Order: sequence, then C-alpha cells, then structure tokens
Amino acid sequence: MKVVYLHRKPRQFGNFSIESYFEDIRSYIPSIAENIEPIVYQSPFFSDGIMPRIKNILDAKKQTKKLESDINHITGDVHFLTMGLNLKKTILTVHDCAFLEQHDNSFKGKLKRQFLKTFWLDIPVKQARFITAVSEATKNEIVKHTDCNPEKIVVIPTTISPKFAEATQNYNPKKFNTEKPVILQLGAAFNKNLERLFEALEGINCTLHIIAPLSEHHFELLKRHNIDYKHEDKVSFDELILAYKNCDLVSFVSTIEGFGMPIIEAQTLQKPVITSNVSSMPWVAGEEACLVNPYSVEEIRNGILKIINDEEYRNNLIEKGQENIKRFDPQTVARQYVALYQKVAKER
Repeated sequence: MKVVYLHRKPRQFGNFSIESYFEDIRSYIPSIAENIEPIVYQSPFFSDGIMPRIKNILDAKKQTKKLESDINHITGDVHFLTMGLNLKKTILTVHDCAFLEQHDNSFKGKLKRQFLKTFWLDIPVKQARFITAVSEATKNEIVKHTDCNPEKIVVIPTTISPKFAEATQNYNPKKFNTEKPVILQLGAAFNKNLERLFEALEGINCTLHIIAPLSEHHFELLKRHNIDYKHEDKVSFDELILAYKNCDLVSFVSTIEGFGMPIIEAQTLQKPVITSNVSSMPWVAGEEACLVNPYSVEEIRNGILKIINDEEYRNNLIEKGQENIKRFDPQTVARQYVALYQKVAKER
C-alpha cells in the first residue's frame, strides 16, 4: 500500500514542525506495518498567491496519479490540494483553525477570512475521506466552522520529537530558582497573549526569556512593566533544548491553540508549565499543568506565583507531566495513523 505524504514547499526561514512531525511518524511505520510504503511529495511552488496554488493542485494530481498512490495524506497547511485528489483515498490533517481568528472586522479582513475559510476548510473538508485533528479542540473548531460530521474527524495528536527524548538522557534538572526564576515564553503571535503576560509579571522578580520576533509595541510594554528579559528572535534546535533546560518554568497562556507543543516539550524536560484553560491546552496538558483563564491577568499572576512559591505543587506538576507525555509517544501515534490508513484502504 503506497501512502503519499503531501507537504508544502519549505521556506528557507519558516516553520518545519509539520514536516518534522511526519518524518518522525514515517520512521516507525515499517516496523508497524510492512505492507505500507511511505512516499514523500513536496509541492513545487510556495503557497503564495492564486496561480502558484493552482499549479500546486495540478501537480499534486499529476504526481499522485503517476505514483499510483493508494492513499494521499495532506499533512497540513496546503489543505487546498484536496481539490486535485481522489476523495475516497484522501486524508487531510488539520493542525488548527487559528488562521480564521487573525483578521479584523473591516471589509478587507472579512473578505480574506471568507477566502481562507472556503479554500482551507470548507472545500478541503468536503473533498477528504477523513480528517485528522491534532486535538479535541481542533476537531470542535472544524465542526463549528464547517458543520462537518464529527464521525469524519479522527483525533490523532502531535508527537514529541525523539530528539527531545534523547535530550533527557543523563539529564538532571537544575534546582528551581525561587529567588529569581527564568520564565520561558515561546512565540509572540496575536494568540500568545503577551500583553496580559507582561502585565501579570509586573513586580515579580524574574527573568522572562522570550524566543520570537518582537514588535516595538512589545518592547514598549516590557519597559512599561519593568520586566527583566532576555530576547532571541530564533534559535537552533540545540539552543531551544538549552533554553528549556536553563529555565525554571514555561509560560504558555495563549488564547487559542490547535495543539500546544511547548506544553509537552516542557514536561519532557521536567519543567512546570502554566497554560490556559481554553482551546486545546487543557486536553494537551491534562491535570499536569497550572491551568488559568488567559483573559485574567490576576489568574496568570497568581498561577505563576503558586508555581514559584509552592514547592510541593510544583514538584507534583513535574511528576504528573512525566506520565502525561506518554500519550504523545511517536510510535503510539504512528500506530493510530496506520490503523486509519488500513481503514481507508479497506473501504475503497
């Protein structure tokens, strides 16, 4: 059985999380199902503008036919590729619907949102045999926006990279710095809720380590709230691991997320996490993180202080986090994909 994984064309400086995730999945498939042959297809054009996307659709149709694929698996982002593929043998993975929340209520903003909804959700969802969502929250968002039959959507989570597991070998976490803890914050997009986080940290003796491009507005807020901080636009994988190891706790109080990878990355490296009680984050974190209302500055502040000041609570979060991450083991997740592939092949 040939399973063709359809990827976007990668950018020199862009996100590679989707590609890395499915690379990990594919590495386990031969040991799970010998009859599955994973094949990688990469779109020839960047997903920019109408014509390059039409060309990508036509090329995907041509190449999957040439490869004689049994199953086409669109791995994310380039959802519109479904328009050139056979419905009965196409699986679409949706990582989040946050792209629908980024636009204002101006005429231009509403028009762009409708365009994205039509070509990234409405049509692709109809054109796929099954949808996989990386969390229950993403599944619920898909149903809300498209009225898709929930039975068509299978929840299969994102995995922890084996590289993170390797990083824990011979690893002894540093002692928690209660005097001036380092708080790690990954990302600065609209949903990352930095404005409320900055306000919550005012007066708390800490160092905020931010890894993300920041705007002038962010720097002004850091100064206004008198926050000691360290800032890096982007880091290598090894530098990211080091940032996790050197921090005392991880903040991830987003207003919406399709999944929330920093939660389980932090738990893998035995760091306590404060995250939101909305969207996908409670499902990803379980009861193994400090859950707060991301719209309440007071709750964010109190949660951070509780982690800093309550050693028993902090250690309990870390201990339970070690159990939680077992749900996201790549071999376990690969088995779920294999089961879905076999179901699609049987139904064809």
